[in-house]
Formats: sequence, structure tokens, C-alpha cells
Amino acid sequence: MKLGGDSWSVNDGKRSEQRANSPPRVLWVRLVLLWIAAIVVSWLFLDQVVSRWLFDHRVDWHHNTWLDGFRQLGKAGTPIWLLLAWSCITDRWRPTLALIVAMILVGVSVCPTKVLTRRCRPYMVMTTPEPSPPRIQDIPWHKKTSFPSGDAATAFAAATTLAYFLSGLWVPVLFATAGAIATLRVIVLAHYPSDVLAGALVGVLCGVVAVRWMARWRELDRFRAGIRWRYVVAVVLALVVFPVGPFVGMTSLRVFLDVYAVPLTILALLFYWTRR
Repeated sequence: MKLGGDSWSVNDGKRSEQRANSPPRVLWVRLVLLWIAAIVVSWLFLDQVVSRWLFDHRVDWHHNTWLDGFRQLGKAGTPIWLLLAWSCITDRWRPTLALIVAMILVGVSVCPTKVLTRRCRPYMVMTTPEPSPPRIQDIPWHKKTSFPSGDAATAFAAATTLAYFLSGLWVPVLFATAGAIATLRVIVLAHYPSDVLAGALVGVLCGVVAVRWMARWRELDRFRAGIRWRYVVAVVLALVVFPVGPFVGMTSLRVFLDVYAVPLTILALLFYWTRR
């Protein structure tokens, strides 16, 4: 199935909806319970061992521009902006709205949990003997709390949401990308394994809720925005990224575009040319 054009048609949405509704509720409950059990086991027995080993065998291969840009896909603003831009090109809006709903659900799930757990990031624990030195106290709470992983939740929410609208090789690619982002967060000692497992669970659940809620809005697949309005949205997106982005903390998207702007532009132009 092609990515774009008629690939996200009403019929595809119906087939995806049937696939999403096929697993019985009992199976979902069992899978969630097994996932929670894995999180608990990791928290109790694996987190400290894995983080200590990574700290003692630190590598620097992940410190490169391409991986840094790739990692920004775990920030909510980047996938939302990219899908909005895609919607402006293809005039397909339901996947974008579903992703926005999923990201809102991730935010209201992850942030309160971080407030309750207040778990310090592994690199802070490994590099400072004191539990709460002034250097760490000066860091905002959302920058130093690790459970659950917001990047993992964002990546898996995006993968789950987009997998609802796609099929074929796109589905494993989406979840492999989400898994790679989560793994990188562990390698750089920003999160424990249980953090990314919990974040992945939150992301999948938020994605499932979002796509089930958006299933009732199939008429959006028939919605067509005027070309003038799409230009307006595109201009607003550009203004948010470049002049306004730094003032509202959207640095992740700028880092991503610094690396991938040229290949993305080429792909967009090729798509536009083939659709003419």
C-alpha cells in the first residue's frame, strides 16, 4: 500500500477498524497485565543492573547528528508537525487528528505519573553520590524525572495510531522506529528499562483509545480543504517552526529539520509531482 493519496481511503479505514476490533477484550487485558508484570520485574531486578553496565561500558557512537535528529521523533511536536505537513500535501486529515488526540492522552497520562513517582534519571544517580545535590535540584522536575518515558510513550502512540491507517511493511517499520527511540533513551542513560516499558504501554493504550474514538469520524476521509486554506496552514506551520518555535520550546523539531529537511523536501516534491 502506498503512503499517500488514496491509501488512507474509507475502505482501508473500515478494514483497519475490523483488525483493531478483532482481538477479544480478555486478550487485551491479559497482554496489559503481562506488560505490567514485565515492568515490575524490570524495576525490581533489571534496572540497576542494566544501567550500571551501560554506565561502566559507555560508548559514544550515539553522539552523532543523524541519531540526534532521529531521536527527536520521540518529542510530540515533531510527529504532529510532520503529519500536519503531510495532511496539507495529501488533504487527508483524520490520521493527523487521531495523532493529536493520542498525544494529548499521552500528556495527561505521563505528566501526572512523573509527578507521583519522581524517579531520578539513571545518569544523575550514577554521576552524583548525593541523592539531591543543588545541581540536580535546579533542574525542572520534568527534565529530571524518568518514569515513565515520555519519548517512548510518544513514539509508541504515534506508531499505534498510524498503524491503524496503514498496512503491510509500514506497521513493523513504525514499531521498529518506536522501539529504536526507546532503546536509545536507555543507552544514553536517560531512562531505565522499566521507564521505556511503561512509556511504551502508555503509548500503545493512548493510541488504541485515540483510533477507536476517531473511528466514528470516518466522514473526515471525505473532507477536502480548499487549496487556499492548505496554504494558510502550511504558512502557519512554517512560522511556528522558525520564528516562534524557539520561544515556545519547539527545539526538537528544528533539530530534526536541520538533519532531514532536504530529503523530506525531495520526497514531498516527488509525491506532489506524481500526483499531478
